[in-house]
Order: sequence, then C-alpha cells, then structure tokens
Amino acid sequence: MLLAAGLLLFSGVSSLPAQPGDIRIVAPYAGWVTSVYQREYDPDDIELKDTDLMLGLYAQWVRPGSFQANVFLYHAPDVNYASLWGLHSNLDFYFNAGPVQNLVAGGGLELITINIDAGDNVEPLQDFELQSSVVAPFLRAGKQFLLAGDRAELVIFPWAGVELDVVRGDLSFVVPFPPPGQTVKTDLDETDLYALAGINLRSTLLRFLQLEAKYSAAFDPHSWYPRASLMTNVFFTRQLGLSYRFSYMQTSAGSTMYNIFGVVAMF
Repeated sequence: MLLAAGLLLFSGVSSLPAQPGDIRIVAPYAGWVTSVYQREYDPDDIELKDTDLMLGLYAQWVRPGSFQANVFLYHAPDVNYASLWGLHSNLDFYFNAGPVQNLVAGGGLELITINIDAGDNVEPLQDFELQSSVVAPFLRAGKQFLLAGDRAELVIFPWAGVELDVVRGDLSFVVPFPPPGQTVKTDLDETDLYALAGINLRSTLLRFLQLEAKYSAAFDPHSWYPRASLMTNVFFTRQLGLSYRFSYMQTSAGSTMYNIFGVVAMF
C-alpha cells in the first residue's frame, strides 16, 4: 500500500506541468538505518535494536514564492526481524498578509508500517510477532526570515502546529513460564494528539552547495518526542549532484535513525 501511494505521489509531482522558475528534484538513496522498538511489559520491558540496509526515493517540487511539495518513500527490508515501509509527505504554501510577509501554512502526512517476526529472539519471550501501522497527519504554520548576500543566503523558518498519531496493529507472543507457557495477544489501538514546534534552517552557498538542518518536537503535558535532520547537496553541474541525509525521530514506540547517500537530479 505504501509503495503504491509513494509511486502515485512521485509520478504526480514529476508529471505536473512546470512554470518558468519552478524547481523539481529527484533523488534515490541508499544507506543504513538503526531502528529501536520499545514497549513496556510486566515483568520485563520489550526492546529490539538493529541496524541494516535502507533504500529511499525523494521527490520535491518548488515554485518560489508560491508553494513547495515533497514526498519521501523509504524501505528497510530486514531490520529488527522486520520489514519496514515509510512514507513522508509535506505541502507548504507561501503568502503575504498585508504588511506581514513570507508567511507559511501547510501540512503533511507520515505513514509507517512494520511487520516483526522475531521468533524466540526477544528474551524471555517466544514466538514474538508484531504487525503495526502508524498514520500521523499534521498541520503547521510559521514565518520565513531571509538573509541574503552575493554568494550565500540563509532562510530561517520557525513554525508551530498540531499532529494526530493513530497507531493500529496486533501483537502476540508466548510467555514460557510457568510451563507450559501462556500465549498473549494484544490489539494496538492508540490515538494521541500532540502539539508541534520546530525550526528549519536552509542555506545555499556559491549556488552549488545546499545545506539544511531541522529540529522539531511533538509533545503534550506528559511526553516529549524530538526529531532532527540534516541534508547536504553538492552539485557538480546545474542539474546533477551528490546528496547526504541524516534523520533521527523518537516516538512512543522507540526511535529511528538513518544515514543515507544518493544522487540528486534537479530539473
């Protein structure tokens, strides 16, 4: 489902007619991801941690002064005894309100599916299986501040918003004591509303080096879940370059961190 949704969004971004000044970017990535799954359970908490291969495909369409849309589809085929699929999409609109300029309003969607079959590798449990999905739509708004010179520019974007996290799935395992053991099955059915706050920094140096840093957090009176990311694009021609991305995201179920490298094409 996520693969079909990602390909649909990707084809939509790449096929829409461009206007003069539009910027469209496509970048395939490969690297490694570290996934941590945590869940409280009596008598012992459950924790899985693993690092393995990750593949991704990123697409972005920017119309300066009007909007930007991006989508990132990623897949880890075997991390934490699991197949992981994820999709992040975001759409922002730029506008002015009288004397207040460079305002931004938009939103997005985070989708994650994970299927864990850990067998007897989650001690002391046995036959550990988890199928879960996370759907997290969000809205945000803020204001951009632009600092520009002859050879460099810096965009500072503080913002705030709200996010709804919907978790659904099935968890099952066997507790081997006392013999002959007991099978535990649990439905995952969690819905949480969080406030969002963050800041994005974006810089272009000498027209061939693009740098981006983001920090944000989802929070409520009892929880704080930070997120951070870095991106570097180095262009060797007007259309082609190399790209690096780092991301760390903490959730109520654990954390995900990745380092990925790719080739970026701009047209």
